[in-house]
Amino acid sequence: MTPPISSVEAEVFERFHDAVFVRDMEGNIHFWNSAAAALYGWPSHSALGTSARALLQCRHEKETYDGVDALLLEHGYWEGELSRLTGNGSRRLVNARWSLRRDAAGHPVGVLETGYDISLAKETELHLKATEYRYRNLFQAMAASFWELDFTAVGPKIRALLDAGVRDLEAHFLAHPEVVRDFMHSTQVVDLNDHSVRLFGRGDRTEMLGAIDRYWPDESIQVYARCVAKSLTGQPNNIEVTRLRTLEDKEFECLFTACFSKENIARGVILIGIIDLSELAEARHALEIMQTELAHVARISILGELSASITHEINQPLTSISTYAQAGLRWLQRPEPDLREVENALLQIVDEAQRTNDVISRIRSMALRRPAQETALALNEVIQDSLQFTDHELRKNSVRLTTDLAISLPPVRADRVLMQQVIVNLVMNAAQAMACANSTTRELTVRSEVVGANEVRLEVLDSGPGIAPGLEGKLFDSFFTTKATGMGMGLPICRSIIEAAGGLIQLANRDDGKGGAKVAFTLPALPHSSALGRGFPHVSP
Repeated sequence: MTPPISSVEAEVFERFHDAVFVRDMEGNIHFWNSAAAALYGWPSHSALGTSARALLQCRHEKETYDGVDALLLEHGYWEGELSRLTGNGSRRLVNARWSLRRDAAGHPVGVLETGYDISLAKETELHLKATEYRYRNLFQAMAASFWELDFTAVGPKIRALLDAGVRDLEAHFLAHPEVVRDFMHSTQVVDLNDHSVRLFGRGDRTEMLGAIDRYWPDESIQVYARCVAKSLTGQPNNIEVTRLRTLEDKEFECLFTACFSKENIARGVILIGIIDLSELAEARHALEIMQTELAHVARISILGELSASITHEINQPLTSISTYAQAGLRWLQRPEPDLREVENALLQIVDEAQRTNDVISRIRSMALRRPAQETALALNEVIQDSLQFTDHELRKNSVRLTTDLAISLPPVRADRVLMQQVIVNLVMNAAQAMACANSTTRELTVRSEVVGANEVRLEVLDSGPGIAPGLEGKLFDSFFTTKATGMGMGLPICRSIIEAAGGLIQLANRDDGKGGAKVAFTLPALPHSSALGRGFPHVSP
């Protein structure tokens, strides 16, 4: 009977970075390399001769054992995720690839399996899903009042006014407050979070649903009127300080925000947020928590925008690993195996596996939620790490990147992940602005330099359409956005991060005779004796 593995093959497979073992058609293990011993915790002398199914107690994540065996016999190959028992009693999730081995007559004689541990990658994936779930629940959990309002019944009333010849709605509302009251009576609270019940209600959430006019004292009804007018003129939001009233007829001062995204307006929905200013200290603390949460949500949003790039960055090394592995097998299957070529293929596999691990580590650092940790940072290194996130996105949008990083920058004191978030956000904004404007020339420059004796500056310059007149002072306003699907929180969060680090961020049109926008931030420099990182110019192809 032909053995399922030759001695030459065993010698080569022993050098594989991935776990490799070979079993016969009865499932008994004939070969078990060192990587398999390290992964599963069973030494070779314990594994050889035993049943793989009994030893590892496999659990197929999506298919039955018999179904997988049938697929293997039919196609000669199977790949999937397996939960495996290790020698210390714990379980690991493994990405396994099975290849059916045949003798010279074509009869199946065994199965070659290669696999690697994906437990950490799966944990990271679950963490991202949990974070997304948390974001969906911010509406309920955040220490601010959020309401969802249905104003579909207001639409016909507005059309009736316009048909009657009313052109200046704000002036009409000022002259006819009873019309505003009627509109408010037609606007319904359809959802709100628990904090709203605590702030406005008496403990019964259903009691708060219905018409909103009872929450507005007469002196504040024009706030509602301005919301109606701004939503009709395409403005993204209305933010102002006003007074509202609880179900117990207690009035309080608050910061009122209404957001008019195009998607919600089309559905007849307005989202409003309310922060109680009567307890200013508590409100300030809630705002800090909100900023931390929004910064984290923004990072998750950035990862969502970069999902195609992330997939590309992971797929490239995985594809290379598969290609090199197949090439190595072909060199082995020659009448005279070329072990030098096999060794070269294995070294390439090791390099690509490390590259995959580096990509996952970068993603995980951006996805984790944690308090800010300020340390001495080499800004040039943070810039280079951040640009790795955006490289594929820039290439996809045909953006030519130039980096001009000053040599021997003094370090700055800031949180590394938050700085990465700011840089990625600014670069993505510039790239998207050029792409949306269909700019024929798409050039992006990232520059670092020392300013004076005690400041470090980073500049992002693009060749896009620049900033439209009148918008310069609005781009850092919360909920203001020029994007069709934007929330208007990216730049405000960037500003809060930079200012929290003691810096200043500014956005303007370029003043060097070229078209486009320039965003720059400065940070206080630490003593130059602790300078970190070297700079150098670079131009992407």
